[in-house]
Amino acid sequence: MLAIKIKYATALGLVLLASTFTVAQAQPADTVDIPSPSLKALLTITNNMDPYQLDAGDTRIISLKETLERAMAENLDIRIRNADVTSRKWTLASSYGKFLPNINLSYRWQYLRGTPNLPLFGGAEPIHLNNPFIITGAGFNYYGYRGGKILFGALQNRNYLRAARYEQKSVLSDILLESARNYYRLMLAEAVLNIRIKAVETSQSQLNLTVDLRDGGRATQLDVLQARTQLATDRQNLIDQQIERRDVAITLAELLNLDQGVDLVPASRQVSMKRLIAEPFKPGLLIAKAVANRPELHQYEELRLAAKKSIVMATAPLQPSFNFFGNIYGIGETLSNSYKTVNNPITLAESASFGGNSLSRRVSRQIGPLYTLGYQVNWNFEGLGAVDLANVISAKAQARQAQLEMVKQVNKVTSEVRKSCLRTLSAERKTEETVAKLNSSSEELRLAQLRFQHGVGLYLDVIKAQQDYTSAQIENAQALVDYDISQVQFLRDLGVISIANITSPRPLVLTQ
Repeated sequence: MLAIKIKYATALGLVLLASTFTVAQAQPADTVDIPSPSLKALLTITNNMDPYQLDAGDTRIISLKETLERAMAENLDIRIRNADVTSRKWTLASSYGKFLPNINLSYRWQYLRGTPNLPLFGGAEPIHLNNPFIITGAGFNYYGYRGGKILFGALQNRNYLRAARYEQKSVLSDILLESARNYYRLMLAEAVLNIRIKAVETSQSQLNLTVDLRDGGRATQLDVLQARTQLATDRQNLIDQQIERRDVAITLAELLNLDQGVDLVPASRQVSMKRLIAEPFKPGLLIAKAVANRPELHQYEELRLAAKKSIVMATAPLQPSFNFFGNIYGIGETLSNSYKTVNNPITLAESASFGGNSLSRRVSRQIGPLYTLGYQVNWNFEGLGAVDLANVISAKAQARQAQLEMVKQVNKVTSEVRKSCLRTLSAERKTEETVAKLNSSSEELRLAQLRFQHGVGLYLDVIKAQQDYTSAQIENAQALVDYDISQVQFLRDLGVISIANITSPRPLVLTQ
């Protein structure tokens, strides 16, 4: 009876193991399915946490396209760049405003009281003041020429605005790449989680089988202990993977500026090779495409042009400035139409005629206009011109620096394109190698089980074969994800990354 039970248990265990191998071998070479993990298959880390969501309070299923669109709309780095572009727009508008004349408006009210002795008009009688005094002014000042500082300052700000826009596009490209990379990493974490679950189930079946074989005298207690050790190792790996999957979900949520308390789950339940750029890869065409489309190159070109304009602006103080001006001043005691009576001293003849020593008359207290119109030419040399001359030499050095940074960026883009091409070819070949390794390790585990069952093999061989098989599964999934990421990286390095190109069902064909 005991022998029948042992044989039945052994057969059942081998059937379970064989079913796992059959599914793995039937899987297409460039595809790994990601079934939704059962909560019963996961391990409870703490009693107050869901083993799948862990610290999250809710779950949100998200697709790759939705991830990219959310990143474009809500990523904080993109929004910061948008704010910088808006700031540059208004800075340019401010520089355009300097072409318009300046308007000067003033109003000053004061009260005068006293008797000033003015050394004017041959020592005239002192003036007695006891009244308000108002001075108002309105005028314009228009600079016709300031050494090109205003014109080239506006052109420089236009270059800065264009550079900010290209930097904005560069950040968009980087965020699209990072979003796709993190989404694929989340898919990989899900795939590895399922692999770890299967590894625990396999280890549990092996432990049960080993216990039955020990009870039948066909295995030792050491074999049982080794099986339990392997099960404990796989369980710990599963716990680590549960945490790793949640960690990747948090990283993606942070990138998308989403609530990190919501667990993100990829809508796609299959990892597969997705070609985004059609072959063949011609280095000359690839580099030409990158030079024409990479926003970083256009950004540094605008910065180089802006640096050249700084040279002209530095020479402006060495040239004369010319400006027109016009003003109207109002001087008086009040703004209203008001009069007052004043007594003026008179001569002896006037006194005999009028019978007194003073003459009364009415004068207006309202402010009266005073007009001015003219032009002015200034030509100043600070420190005998040495200060501005040194600034010109410094501006030329900065322009040279901008030129060298432009060349450095071109070399960097060229290097990135070539490395991306090689990385894509390597990732594609690696997927083929991992499939061969997966099939080999699967057969290795099957044979190790059979040898151990018939007493011609050690259980250590079974453990090693199981570890090799699990590693091969993970490497296969990792290779597929690396290939997909390399394709997105290739799009970014060529400067043609977009939501449409990442999610397109057909590869992009590069043309001249």
